[in-house]
Amino acid sequence: MSNGENSEHLDDPDFLSDYVSSFGPQDVRSLRVNFRPGINAQEVIPYHIPPNRVIIPQEYVLQGVNRALLQNENINIAQLSPNNYVKSFIKKLHEVILSARANTGTNESLTDALVAHILYRVFDFDQWPLGINPHPRLKFMVGPDVSLTVIPEFVVKCQNYILLDKHLHNTAIGPTNNYGEPQIAGEILACANENVHEARIPYDVTVFVARVISTYVTFYRTTIKKEYWNELADGCPLDKSITVARWPVSSDPVNGFDLAEPNRRQAVLDALCRIYIVISEYQP
Repeated sequence: MSNGENSEHLDDPDFLSDYVSSFGPQDVRSLRVNFRPGINAQEVIPYHIPPNRVIIPQEYVLQGVNRALLQNENINIAQLSPNNYVKSFIKKLHEVILSARANTGTNESLTDALVAHILYRVFDFDQWPLGINPHPRLKFMVGPDVSLTVIPEFVVKCQNYILLDKHLHNTAIGPTNNYGEPQIAGEILACANENVHEARIPYDVTVFVARVISTYVTFYRTTIKKEYWNELADGCPLDKSITVARWPVSSDPVNGFDLAEPNRRQAVLDALCRIYIVISEYQP
């Protein structure tokens, strides 16, 4: 564990920060977690599902609602949709965009509300056999003595996981901390560890991640092999590793899918629908 002088331990394979929220590139190296661009969208998003099974709520696509409109402080939301739930969604998008224009970055509660609407209203991720757990306190062990705790924003629990990770202070997210990906690595391990702990035996765990920063969404996918868990039980792995694929390919959130733009919004809805089908129908 850290003694507070992180710079002296950047090359120490057993060094970890005291908190997942403080994770940086050195922690990812110690845990042997590698982020890389997806080879293609199919590597991250389950496009093998037949198109006739992918039913997204078209009322949320809103071809006429784009960033230029949502930046208008005097937007008349009541005229944009006959559906009251969709109006609420537009209002939340509008508030996030206006908040992001301030120097302090996006307000935490506004992004919470936007993500919650997608989880509960657009797709019912809280319907059996799934279940939404907001702000769960999760932990994972590195060796017998080091315990790390993490509190993700939203976790959808099943045999597989979808972890929706929201970075609140988007003004503090940048290339020096790999746009928050080191923290995502810790959250992936904590969520997957929960499944392994419940199963009482190490096994391969697949984790889907949707990182939401302001209105920008990036998807991640990884499978943690049981051999990795076996090594982690002894300390930082020396041989086994985890590869996390990312789509779209850039780690910069502004190159992700923008919920404020109709075509990109449809891409997010399509991806979430496919992930919903995969994890809700998973059979161990």
